[in-house]
Amino acid sequence: MLGFGKKKKKDADEAQEKEAIDAPAPSPPDKKAKTKGKKEPEPIEIIEEAPPPEKKKFITKKRIFILLMVLGAVGASSFLVYFLYFTEKAPEKAVYEKRELIHVKLPQEMLKFSFDHFPDLYSFLVTFNKEINIFDREIERIEKLGQKYPEQKKITDTEIKILEKGKNTLIKEFSKLEKPIKETYVLFRVTETQGLASIKEKDKELTDIARAALKTAQEQTQKIPPHTPEVPDGLFQGTLYKIKKKLL
Repeated sequence: MLGFGKKKKKDADEAQEKEAIDAPAPSPPDKKAKTKGKKEPEPIEIIEEAPPPEKKKFITKKRIFILLMVLGAVGASSFLVYFLYFTEKAPEKAVYEKRELIHVKLPQEMLKFSFDHFPDLYSFLVTFNKEINIFDREIERIEKLGQKYPEQKKITDTEIKILEKGKNTLIKEFSKLEKPIKETYVLFRVTETQGLASIKEKDKELTDIARAALKTAQEQTQKIPPHTPEVPDGLFQGTLYKIKKKLL
């Protein structure tokens, strides 16, 4: 009976082993199933820190250049304002220009001497020369009228006498100036100190004589109309005169 029991147990063990062999192999454990219900750790994001921004330099080459330009402009403007409004300009010395004064009986060196040391008197000498030219032109104009209209010569002759009197009076007064100018010039060339003293002494006297003589003459010449050259008679001469006038 004991042997039957052992046999039965043996058969049961063999049957169990057979079932185990015939049973399908167990599937590998599902990792997802194991981790189901558990939060997966979030991936760590590595953030690279940006380098700190560079501080802009307050003083740059461009700003230095602009500053220098502004300072230069301000300096130039200040100098210009100071120069124009706060400084006294030295008077420019007049330069003598040689000119021919045909009615003044003085050589060029004495005219220049008058220009340098008797400036007002020299200006009156130039005006004197112009006034004599005005008298001469007017006398010539009236003489031509007398020749053209001889029956009216009495009228023209009367006017010519008035003009010649004014002209001669002016010449007479200015002739008084020639001698003292010559004496002062020579004295200045011999001894400059004495010459300067003579200039200082005679300047006002000579200038007053010239001014008074010109005032009288100009009261007469101011009535004379401006000189207008007459056009020559004849078609050819008149045309030639007009062409020369346009070209010159």
